[in-house]
Amino acid sequence: MSGPADGGPGEAGGALELPSGKAVTVAGGRADRGGRPAVVKDGAPAPRPLSRNREYNLLWSANVFSQLGAQGTLIAYPLLVLALGGSALQASLVEFAIGGSRALAALPAGALVDRWDRKKVLLFSELGRAVALGLLALSVAVGPGGFGVIMAVAVVEGVCTALFTTTDQALLPSVVPRSQLGTAVARNTARYHLATVVGPGLGGMLYGAQRLLPFLAQSVASLVSFFMLLFLRMPQRPHTASPEPREGMLSAMRMGLRWLATNRPIRTTVLVATAFNMVFSGLLLVVVVMAQQAGRPAGEIGAIGALLGAGGVVGAVLAPRFRHALTPYAALMTLTWAAAVLVPLLAVVPLGYASGLVLAAMALLAPTATTIVTTYQMVVTPDEMRGRLAGVIGVSMSAASALGPLVGGVLLQTVGGTSTVLVCTAALGAIALVVTLGRTVRAFPRLKELEGPAT
Repeated sequence: MSGPADGGPGEAGGALELPSGKAVTVAGGRADRGGRPAVVKDGAPAPRPLSRNREYNLLWSANVFSQLGAQGTLIAYPLLVLALGGSALQASLVEFAIGGSRALAALPAGALVDRWDRKKVLLFSELGRAVALGLLALSVAVGPGGFGVIMAVAVVEGVCTALFTTTDQALLPSVVPRSQLGTAVARNTARYHLATVVGPGLGGMLYGAQRLLPFLAQSVASLVSFFMLLFLRMPQRPHTASPEPREGMLSAMRMGLRWLATNRPIRTTVLVATAFNMVFSGLLLVVVVMAQQAGRPAGEIGAIGALLGAGGVVGAVLAPRFRHALTPYAALMTLTWAAAVLVPLLAVVPLGYASGLVLAAMALLAPTATTIVTTYQMVVTPDEMRGRLAGVIGVSMSAASALGPLVGGVLLQTVGGTSTVLVCTAALGAIALVVTLGRTVRAFPRLKELEGPAT
């Protein structure tokens, strides 16, 4: 459970987002140029390591540039609105526009990804984001374009992010052999957390030097990602992955929703991840506001987010070591019960660095659960449903990231900080009980069984 998303990467709102379900049509061993497995027999060479997997490294690197740019403007948008004389409400509306447009676009994006050429979708999304952010930077340079221009660019960015993230998630199993999927997921999780650590600080520094720089930097980053993706060699998709031409968008989306509704294991992991992320994203806001109300220095408040991201990076580095040692049931049990035990500490530890360390401990545990559960989702989801499943999960994660802070803010305003922390503790305890008592989670196979021969 990381995240952004994947950007976000489920990757929005600071939540520990569980990456979207991804399907896989490759088996353990070397994949051919069409994405189909080459059967590994005794004495056959092992698959190339990920460090030498050209297509995976192109996707990974392009996503790094994309996520760093997006995280860099996360703080620049509200600062720009306020600098132009806007209100705090208008500043929050810009952030809502990005998350809301991303959530609304996720479901149709999933259907498009299953119907269109996935490389073209990636290129279109990065070029669209580069143009929109470039125009915003130009607007800031020649004179303020006003709140309407900023909102329009925010919506374009949200839609493009939904397209890029959904496509990236759907492509991963086609370019990585099954035996390496867990490692690839862990590295993608580390990529997201690294962007959350570096991006906001870099964006703030650029904004301090010149208002237009964060937006210009994201435009350039998206252009770099675009040119990298031009060299991506797409694997041939299975024939079943191409829907009939008469199938409409609404029909494609309904089919994806029906598939998810009838697949109990996938449905269970989505619901658990959504609930967990909703609570955690709300907690992050609560901790930051409590620290501000307590008069903690701005640098110490900013360190809360940095510690959270650092915990996620360390957890992602450790995830490949732990993914074979734990069953999916044990991994989810560990994460949910540890969170339920750690969260009450937020009511008693000093606000600031100490509370950041508590959140970092939770983030440390999340990538292992993410890696194991996401690999399961990859294996059982057919190629023709990858994009749609990613879209459905994108909607649920975005909704959780939006509703969590809203509920947390209402609770904080009405019952106070300590009571809000206790409510979050109760919610996490309920999630842990569902995981503990649920037969579906206990029946998940071990990762070794899913990935095939170790490599």
